[in-house]
Parts: sequence; structure tokens; C-alpha cells
Amino acid sequence: MSDNEGTTKKSGYRLEYASSARSKCKGPKPCAGSPIAKGELRVGSVVDFRGNTSYAWRHWGCTTTKILSNMKSQFESADELDGFDDLRDEDKERLRKAWDEGKVADEDKAPGEEAEEDEEKPKKRAPAKAKKDAGGEDGEKPKKKRAPAKAKKWRTREMRMLKTSQRRLLRGSLG
Repeated sequence: MSDNEGTTKKSGYRLEYASSARSKCKGPKPCAGSPIAKGELRVGSVVDFRGNTSYAWRHWGCTTTKILSNMKSQFESADELDGFDDLRDEDKERLRKAWDEGKVADEDKAPGEEAEEDEEKPKKRAPAKAKKDAGGEDGEKPKKKRAPAKAKKWRTREMRMLKTSQRRLLRGSLG
């Protein structure tokens, strides 16, 4: 988290460069849980947990269109976002461009994230092939029959009812 967090009002979102590599990305699946490198641009969403307010961080490339639309509903322009003034000029331009387009540029996204959005969901597997006649036309061998279960020396339920000393006597006489 940033140093000036206690002095300013938390507006819901914050932009800054990661001060260490300890924070984890809370973005979509391919990137979720991966560390945000020190000095990398990150976006924080305010989270209130048991009365404590903190940020859920994500890479700039993991910012979704829904988050950008939520930012737009709270702010008139990207310049009003918390931490915008502290960003480098090239990052300010990236942010303004994403603000206007309503989405993060493809070159800013994580490599696994681009492919996931473009690809369709995997198709279901084909149904299993019908089995051939029992005659075994394909040269399949018939299945072997199972061996009968072994007879138990004594029923376990009845053994549990007996006292330990009685079980020892019976085991000695049975086995």
C-alpha cells in the first residue's frame, strides 16, 4: 500500500507502482495469484474486510472492462483517479487511451489473458462409440469372470460384540 494512504480519502480505486513484489494479482484466471513485480503499474480496488479498509491489487493489464466502466461511473476523467498524478507520462497516456476505448490495450494485457478472451469455450467430447455385438467381431477377447468371494471365518459384526478375551480364545481355536 502507499505511504499517503492514511492522509487521503480512499476513492474506490488507486493507481500506483508496486513498492515491493509481495502483492498478488486478483485479476482473471491466467494471472490470478501471480506476484506483481516491484515497480510495475498496478490498479487497486478498495476492499473493506472486518472494518479494515485495504486494496485488492491487480496488474494494469488485468483490469477488466467492467472495472473501467465502474471507474467511469465514479469519475469524469481518468485524471481524477487517486494516484494518477504520480504516474509517468507514458502510463498516463496508456490510462487515458484505455479510458476512452473502455478497455485495456491488447499489448498491455498478460499473454495468457488475450488468448482466453478470443478463444471459444472448449467443445464437448464426442459420445462414446456403441459397442459391437457380443460375438466379438473386432477380435476382442471375452471378459473373464470374477472369482467368488472368500468365505469369512467369522462375521465381523458378531466379532465386535464379543469381549476381547473371548475373541482371543475364538481366534486361537478357529485359526
